[in-house]
Amino acid sequence: MAKKILLADDEPDIITILKRYLEVDGYNVTTASDGQEAFDKINNDTFDLIILDVMMPKINGWEVCKKIKSDPKTSNIPVIILTAKSQDVDALMSYECGANEYATKPFDFNVISASIKKLLKVQ
Repeated sequence: MAKKILLADDEPDIITILKRYLEVDGYNVTTASDGQEAFDKINNDTFDLIILDVMMPKINGWEVCKKIKSDPKTSNIPVIILTAKSQDVDALMSYECGANEYATKPFDFNVISASIKKLLKVQ
């Protein structure tokens, strides 16, 4: 059975490109265009992995990640933060909110794919 990934980003091009790559890799991908939609989907479905953009409307990716990691029902789901923010402090914030991995845009899909495989294997 295909692993389920939630991909949350407010940039339609990123959603389209990354979703296509993930589906070619055999994943079942659900998308969200803002933090609140991502959080609602997390509460109404189960996912094997979550990819969150930081800068999203309504709730940013860091806040969504904190909520995921603070809830015993979802705290074990691996989270990858994907962001255009590339300062050391942004990486630190991502790990402090509970993210398992941090990747910057523009992204190299091979790096993201390797992170996903590693996190799903550990799970």
